[in-house]
Amino acid sequence: MLLHLPTWIIFILFFMIIILFLGLADFLLKLLKVHPHTTRRIVHILVGILVCFSPLFFQESLPVVTLAGLFILINYSGIRFGLLKGIHETDRVSYGTVYFPISFLVLVLWFWYKDPAILLTAMLIMTFGDPIASWVGESRKNPITFRIWTDKKSLQGSTAMFLVAFFVAVAGMYGFRQVFGPAVSLSSAVLFGFFTAIYAAVSETVSHEGTDNLMVPLGSAVVLDFLYYSEPAMQNQLMLWMILTAGIAWLAWKLKALSLSGAVGAWLLGTVVFGIGGLEWMLPVIYFFVTSSLFTGIGKKHKKLLETVFEKGGRRDIFQVFANGGVGMFAILGYYFTNHMVWYMIFLGSIAAATADTWATELGTFSKRMPVSILNFKKVEMGTSGGITPLGTLGALIGSLSVVLIGWVVWDWRHTESLSLIHVLIITFAGFLGSVVDSIIGATLQAQYRCPECHKITEKRDHCSHENIPLVRGYTFLNNDRVNQLCTLSGGLLAGLALLF
Repeated sequence: MLLHLPTWIIFILFFMIIILFLGLADFLLKLLKVHPHTTRRIVHILVGILVCFSPLFFQESLPVVTLAGLFILINYSGIRFGLLKGIHETDRVSYGTVYFPISFLVLVLWFWYKDPAILLTAMLIMTFGDPIASWVGESRKNPITFRIWTDKKSLQGSTAMFLVAFFVAVAGMYGFRQVFGPAVSLSSAVLFGFFTAIYAAVSETVSHEGTDNLMVPLGSAVVLDFLYYSEPAMQNQLMLWMILTAGIAWLAWKLKALSLSGAVGAWLLGTVVFGIGGLEWMLPVIYFFVTSSLFTGIGKKHKKLLETVFEKGGRRDIFQVFANGGVGMFAILGYYFTNHMVWYMIFLGSIAAATADTWATELGTFSKRMPVSILNFKKVEMGTSGGITPLGTLGALIGSLSVVLIGWVVWDWRHTESLSLIHVLIITFAGFLGSVVDSIIGATLQAQYRCPECHKITEKRDHCSHENIPLVRGYTFLNNDRVNQLCTLSGGLLAGLALLF
């Protein structure tokens, strides 16, 4: 009978049921004194199951998109103003209740008409995987804990996440495909479910204030979509590179080129770049990472004097990995779904900007001339944000050009739609400008602190055994990693816009 009701009446019913779930959580918390972690899990599971029925009740995606949008606003307001304690009363800052409907919104826009089975399976992986993993980890007396990003995880919880994700991926794709089509064999569902579960479990470990509610369903959806819609050769490529990238990330960690979080982040990013992309995407990233690591390793004693100034050291962590490669990863996904060359321009522009910025920083420290401010060309101390040298500037230009040339050669070798010399010059210039944007923001908006003991201006918040030293310039949220993100984003967008216009 419910199926015959007007669409927006069903929408109101869905909305009221979710509100009822939120009220139930507050009731359990306040009156029955149920632990807030338990009330949060209950709502997480109930809402997840409910929204997975939406394709059966709604013919169009607009009401479902509206529902997701409303609860993004409602949950954010609850966090902002201390409301909805049943799902927000936790011992740490978490925006998971906001990321959850954002994930659902993205998946609806992406798969509502293309493949509802992937939409439902990806959501159910998060619906059951996250609360069960949390419960298993907290129920052990002496769990083996670790911290990849900022949220503490346990080995037992991550194992539970993998097992839940595996069974949901297999049952979901095999069962939902029987309803929505096309049907798949059980053996394919098991094989693809195994690799999807690996990606989901690792994504869950890399969490910062609840970002696993975003990374797990979207990451699972990407892997499922590629495995079910690609040719067998590409399916094998993704599964193979998931294994090989793990070995590469482990080796980089052992060689101290990456921290533990950086190695895990590199695996997540490398799986997409190497597994979904090809040589034309892979080689520029490898070139950037290898040359940057070599330059970082050269003259360590010389650059040790600057360790008190720079926020980060030579070992790249997960923030730095995604700051340098995150734009490129999204560009690969954009190309996969649209097959438009503009995404390769964006990708190459972002990697060129990362290379230019890194080469400028690393080579600039060897300059015999004092750096000057990019704003007024007055001399500044070595290591000052926004300081430039002729050697560093030349390094930025050569770094950008060299990585673009590699991408150009491999792209033209593998594609009929070739990049012209004009494209190469545009992307090179875009990458170089990205490093200029980095310097300008570093000189104006990036957070700079003054140590009360040695009086040095530094990017570090903690210095000379003092914590949270005074801010003297810029904004606290705009640290080195976010400036690097703006650098790569600028390089990518400038290259893409140049092609479009």
